[in-house]
Amino acid sequence: MKKSKKRGFSPREVEGDRVDDIPYERQRRYFKSEKGREALKRARKRYDKQDPERRRKQKRDYMRRLREKEKYGDL
Repeated sequence: MKKSKKRGFSPREVEGDRVDDIPYERQRRYFKSEKGREALKRARKRYDKQDPERRRKQKRDYMRRLREKEKYGDL
């Protein structure tokens, strides 16, 4: 049986641009380019403006989880 050449993608491999889960090499390269970074910024801004209340709730939950993780460590 042949082994697949594809390997799992870890979001930690993309440095500095906070891309969460981009499994394809072409997309990762795009988001590392100047044009891709600008597109990502625009998309984030549009998402934040779309429903500010939902976004605030998401940020609160994220920060709560982050503080718990720092306080208790990885369980």
